[in-house]
Amino acid sequence: MTPAIEMRGVSKRFRGRTALDQVEWLVAEGSIHGLIGANGAGKTTLLRLALGLLWPDDGAIHVLGETLRRENAALRQRVHYVASGRPLVAGFRVGEWTRYTGLLYHRWDAALCQKLLKAMEIPVETPIGHLSTGMQTSLQLAVALASRPQLLLLDEPTNGLDVVVKRQILQFIIDMAAQEGTTVVIATHNIEDVERMADTVSVLYRGRFVMQGELDGIKSHMHRLQVVLDEWPQALARDPRLTHVQRRGNVALVTVEGPLEPLMEAFRAAGAVLVEPIEMDLTEVFRAILEKEGYSRESLSWESL
Repeated sequence: MTPAIEMRGVSKRFRGRTALDQVEWLVAEGSIHGLIGANGAGKTTLLRLALGLLWPDDGAIHVLGETLRRENAALRQRVHYVASGRPLVAGFRVGEWTRYTGLLYHRWDAALCQKLLKAMEIPVETPIGHLSTGMQTSLQLAVALASRPQLLLLDEPTNGLDVVVKRQILQFIIDMAAQEGTTVVIATHNIEDVERMADTVSVLYRGRFVMQGELDGIKSHMHRLQVVLDEWPQALARDPRLTHVQRRGNVALVTVEGPLEPLMEAFRAAGAVLVEPIEMDLTEVFRAILEKEGYSRESLSWESL
């Protein structure tokens, strides 16, 4: 199957600062792909490159089976990009804006747009400038879905949305992906959204991917154990599979990378009286991955300021 997005050796620099460094990225066609990373990791840059709003300094990009070129008007018909906080034309009324947008997309579905606006309770006669930030984001998403894209790129799409509207919109996106075969890439800090929606996930840190794969595979790659052990053998303390150890007396909370059972056996062989797995959600897995890469805010506290 042709990937919806394929990047090979892609780098991007801004004024001498490297935003992306030799990125290799594949997004499977028809998947919902979660793109997560700390602030400044390069998520927005990656999406803008995929859309052709930016151009790489090195490497090649293929989108929906086509080599990305500077003149990509035809491809833009098949790709839609939604970024939270992206300004809309405040002087337009909602209905005027959707009619204007409908002229730009060959696959525009006016009936679907009206249904979405009604479902999201966005009044068509209201000037866009009078809408709240959350309603403007909802409007962008309604327009994106009504254009029936083959590839939908979402950059923090749920910022400013209340919990009810967010759940409604995410369900619309999930249903569209399932029924239309649309490929969705969602870049977000809201890990719960990724965990709910995504089939595959990429973790970006300082302009490079530190992990990519199916969601279940990534979640099963990192584990946490509660261990009761009086004496820690030096070999175990230096084991590279242990990415983080928090000890209080003879009780330790241990984050480990890789297959779990061999490490549990290693602790038992060292004399541990208790070795108990503790379930980690995706937020905790993401945090553990970044800590392994050296990103941590644990030392920051009010007292340290």
